[in-house]
Amino acid sequence: MNGPAIKVEGVTKRYGDLQVLKGIDIEVPRGRFAAVIGKSGSGKSTLLGIVSGLERADSGRVLVDGQDLGSLDESAMADLRRRSLGVVFQNFNLIPSLSALDNVLLPTVFDATKSRDEHRGRALDLLKQVGLAERADHRPAQLSGGEQQRVAIARALVNGPPILLADEPTGNLDAQTGADILGLLLDMCRICGTTLLVVTHDLDIAAGADTTIEMKDGRICNADA
Repeated sequence: MNGPAIKVEGVTKRYGDLQVLKGIDIEVPRGRFAAVIGKSGSGKSTLLGIVSGLERADSGRVLVDGQDLGSLDESAMADLRRRSLGVVFQNFNLIPSLSALDNVLLPTVFDATKSRDEHRGRALDLLKQVGLAERADHRPAQLSGGEQQRVAIARALVNGPPILLADEPTGNLDAQTGADILGLLLDMCRICGTTLLVVTHDLDIAAGADTTIEMKDGRICNADA
């Protein structure tokens, strides 16, 4: 597919009297790593929420994998997220009662394009790639924070999405574990040719990006390709 993986044009977002996004324009080419940086309250997580389709923009246009999000109803949006987007959250968002393997398999529940055995094989392979082949049957409480984030990365990639979004993926980890997780995330994306958009306040993460987009007070104040 031609065109950028993500294109945001003139996007605004308001919560009550607070305008969080004030006309955002960004573009992320396919197969590239872009980092959105900024202090807490700058609007970067809201931007990621809108790109993921979990929130709706008040105005402007958002194109993800060639689809205009404003034209999609909730069912079509859910299908786009399942097919084209993987999301890694700061708080991991794993289901406590499920094993690592079953957490990875969650996004495949409504995917009828492959058999259950094919999905399971893919999930086990991803757990092996993130170094958790021997922990597949463990529940989140039995895993360290770094291991839980590895499970979350495998879950985000299980459907083979062309675009991966990550919201402060190392925010709840110590410095060394965070560096390891970032390296793993980049390696996995390069192997798969995945476009990566990371929201972070960590300048070390931004230093490794192909493009750095800085936000301040709901606006883009700098973008370096």
